[in-house]
Amino acid sequence: MNFVGEHLLPGQIGHFAAILAFVASLVATVAYYCAVVNKEEPVRESWKKIARWGFFIQSIAVLAVFSCLYYILYNHFFEYKYAWRNTSRDLPIQYLLSSLWSDQEGSFLLWSIWNSVLGIILIRTSRKWESPVMTVISLSQLMMSSMLLGIFILGYKVGSNPFMLLRQAEENQVAPIFQSPDYLSFIHDGNGLNLTLQNYWMVIHPPVLFLGFASMIVPFAFAFAGIWTRDYTGWTKPVLPWGLFAIAILGLGIMMGAAWAYESLNFGGYWAWDPVENASLVPWLLMVAGVHTCLAYKSTGHALKSTVFFFFLAFITILYSTFLTRSGVLGDSSVHSFTDLGMSGQLLIFMGAFTIPAIWLMIARRKEIPVLHKEESTYSREFWLFVGSLVLLISAIQITFTTSIPVWNKLLDLFGLKKLFNLDEMAPPSDAMFHYNKIQIWLAVILGLLTAVVQYMRYKDTPRRVLGKKLLVPTVLSLVITLAIIFAGGVNYTDYGAGFLGAIYLMLFATVYAVVANVLYIISDQKGKIKAAGASIAHVGFGMVLLGALLSSSRKEVISLDKMKMLSQDIFRKESKQNARENIMLPLGVPVEMGAYHATFVGDSIAPGDAKVYFKVDYERKDKAGNIVERFRLYPNAFVNSKENALTSNPASRHYLHKDIFTYITATPPLKDKTAPANDTANYTSHLVAEGDSIFFSKGFMIMRGIEKDPKNRNYQARQGDLAVGANLEVYTQTDDHFNLQPVYLIRDSAYQYSIEDTLAPLALQVRFSKILPAENKIEIKVKEADANSDYIIMKAIVFPYINVLWLGVIVMIVGTLIAVVYRVKLNKGSVKATAARVKEKV
Repeated sequence: MNFVGEHLLPGQIGHFAAILAFVASLVATVAYYCAVVNKEEPVRESWKKIARWGFFIQSIAVLAVFSCLYYILYNHFFEYKYAWRNTSRDLPIQYLLSSLWSDQEGSFLLWSIWNSVLGIILIRTSRKWESPVMTVISLSQLMMSSMLLGIFILGYKVGSNPFMLLRQAEENQVAPIFQSPDYLSFIHDGNGLNLTLQNYWMVIHPPVLFLGFASMIVPFAFAFAGIWTRDYTGWTKPVLPWGLFAIAILGLGIMMGAAWAYESLNFGGYWAWDPVENASLVPWLLMVAGVHTCLAYKSTGHALKSTVFFFFLAFITILYSTFLTRSGVLGDSSVHSFTDLGMSGQLLIFMGAFTIPAIWLMIARRKEIPVLHKEESTYSREFWLFVGSLVLLISAIQITFTTSIPVWNKLLDLFGLKKLFNLDEMAPPSDAMFHYNKIQIWLAVILGLLTAVVQYMRYKDTPRRVLGKKLLVPTVLSLVITLAIIFAGGVNYTDYGAGFLGAIYLMLFATVYAVVANVLYIISDQKGKIKAAGASIAHVGFGMVLLGALLSSSRKEVISLDKMKMLSQDIFRKESKQNARENIMLPLGVPVEMGAYHATFVGDSIAPGDAKVYFKVDYERKDKAGNIVERFRLYPNAFVNSKENALTSNPASRHYLHKDIFTYITATPPLKDKTAPANDTANYTSHLVAEGDSIFFSKGFMIMRGIEKDPKNRNYQARQGDLAVGANLEVYTQTDDHFNLQPVYLIRDSAYQYSIEDTLAPLALQVRFSKILPAENKIEIKVKEADANSDYIIMKAIVFPYINVLWLGVIVMIVGTLIAVVYRVKLNKGSVKATAARVKEKV
């Protein structure tokens, strides 16, 4: 059958390029391996040339795959499943890149591109280490390119083809629509991009994160190459800049994800210990540990085995995190993990292809790896660097164990251990924040203290008096600052009980100590020389990150408190985990008190080509005299699904130097068609009340304060002879803000009875005084709430104090690490030049 309107050429070119990348990667891997194992120099060089050509060809092929896929997405060729599944015609062009790496195939492609870039750099810079290191990199590319094949080998499907046609998908092959040659005439639009990915952070966050993932293989490759070639020490010099680079880029990618969560997700913060977050954090912790043990080895000869172990484990956990987030195993425990595309087996092979040889080499050659048998002094820098690395390892183990609970359950089922030992299903912690924090906070205390103290120690040994003298000023100054913060109300973390507060105080001191001690170290010991102070600057940033996280979390204040208990928990979906008492209803046009502010919902709007609804919320802050001292407007927005009455909200924040006011929509009524005519079908409800009685309605309540003999109502014009009285009603919403109403009951011309209603437009409220009952000393009040579906919002507002300390700390930490990278590269170049000069002199 000839199908009408299909654009087959870009898909055919892209799929051919994917196969070419796989074949070229295989050639490069085999050729580089032969270049390592062959001892004859001419043969080795010949294999190396073939390997280089193979790697360059696969790099070009990977770029061709990327270009073809982007071309398909850009032109909305919905005959391709990837384009139909991830784009739509109304998708803003800036999010096309987000759609490219929103699915598994695209993210593997992005990772593969970065591997190619790093590989080309290594070919040009790694000199004698090129062949063994590039064998590992090429093998990684082989595994990565296999993920994009989508072909059957010996009856087993290898990879997932991003260029598969929609009609070729297994679930669509028998669909009636695809039996028609002009089926494309019935497909007018695509499924669209996931709403949470339609954000500028998702354009820049994934490329940085995957560059971090890709860079983690380089220290692994150097360590593997060193053991493989039995050059157990030479690899430690070139690996340091790469290790530092991996720390900087992966750390930046992780914190970009935190910023995305803070600005775009509605769990109310920047970190939630989500399994996907944890999966990225663990390799970073292990790489930090490996770099520090590598520094200890280069200066003292200690901890070489530890360095190899940490570099191996860092990349293996990258592969493990890839399996966790792409195999579907985390589908029930993480909202932003990938679903299973049938590649779980491939992912396990990918992990095994690196894990098994690395572990085997470590075990087989453990006796050959040099070990310094001299005992380390407890007053030496290398001893405490090793202790710090062990703390990082403990942190990684705790995070990995809990994150892997779904894996443990599957393994217990697989081996029949649940039935054999009558074991219950392991459940993830109900309060993930407390579960991780109660352990990680103590580890953070240790790391903060070590970050402060170790800088002042010398390698091999440090005189106690010298150390004590150097630490006296930063210790006293840090203690004073900590006490000042505490007495100024700087911490107030009572979520987990008063007993947890002691740990908070210790962490506060440790983080302040880390910042102060490293700043003074830069000034005193390093004489302010920034070029050589990269490590200390990075430590300052690390301390600031911990300090900012502590202060913003411990002083976090929810100001959108439902004091009148107007909201029911039923209005929130269970998965939202919202607390009704921490959300507030804002009726249209009604100022509502929230902490030091009054917030007013003034309407919503939409923009052409933008699927989001923008809700306009005005904030005002008044002084004691009632004068407005601050006024601003926030635009929290949401993707509203009117059919399912569901929304995906994006926060809006007011940024100050010392705090953020973080606002997001948690619920709305179904959005009505504003062009449709009004249809008020509500009925009046009668209430018999005496003075002091209350009448409740959906948005608040009113109190009858008494009868007014000279009523004043804008709807009532007095005439001579009228007998009129008004009911004084005070109306309250969720807070102490209140309004006054005065409906009128009158007798005119001694016979006709009238009820003059009073209205409160912001609450869509109409009130009538309809009857006087003198025998019961009561009156009848009738209340009607107009049917107005979009006249209110429910939102949450949080004040995050000192949050900018965290974001500034991230920048300082990354800058410091990159300065250390440059410094190490220059040291290596200087060392190479010095070695070359000595060789020349001998000749």
